[in-house]
Amino acid sequence: MIGTLAARAVRARLRHHPRVAYQGLLRDPVSHARLADALPAFVPFSGDYHAMVAILDWDHRLPSRALVLRMYAYCTGATKTDGERSLEERLLRIAQKDRFPEFDVPDFEGLAADEAYEAAVTLDGQLGEFRLVSPWRRDVTPKDGALAVETARRSDAFKQVRAETTGRPPHLGDLEAVGWCPPCESQHGRWTLDVWYLTAFDGQVGKGRSLLVDAADRKVVTVREFSIRAG
Repeated sequence: MIGTLAARAVRARLRHHPRVAYQGLLRDPVSHARLADALPAFVPFSGDYHAMVAILDWDHRLPSRALVLRMYAYCTGATKTDGERSLEERLLRIAQKDRFPEFDVPDFEGLAADEAYEAAVTLDGQLGEFRLVSPWRRDVTPKDGALAVETARRSDAFKQVRAETTGRPPHLGDLEAVGWCPPCESQHGRWTLDVWYLTAFDGQVGKGRSLLVDAADRKVVTVREFSIRAG
């Protein structure tokens, strides 16, 4: 049912930003079907999905160089109603500003939803990887964070990371649980906690290793690299 909701939202009810529609980009059913077939499995953080909304958003360029596919997921009728209200308000704001092509207008980022995902889309319809962009993704309780950090610390994966970064400056700190990672990002069957280990920082850019922890199985399922920019 989850996959069906996402695929149906893209295949049959994909919304287009007015500036995307104006350019006639990916408007045909074949393009919609190709995008729907390329969707990953979306797994709800809790409960079940009630509805999903798909929007092909623009890149604030005319002509556009790329697009963004936004997937907004709702777990209850109440949150779906909030999402519809948020969408209508954004459409009104866009209409108020969409007078001349050279004027910028808002996009559909940040609509109300239980879960929000986005992925880059090329002009020929190739879909990139999705990432969770909901503000709550950084909300990790002290209990969950402590469990994730301790699991990462005891893992063979972290021992390997330590062995590979023996010259790491001690002032870079300890392991830190920074947020939730959905299955569509990790390729793991369950949601995981993202535990960071900073290995370098030059005052502007930080780099390190991310250990994704499955709290249910108490194990590290993936190690990947990350980079962040200060400010």
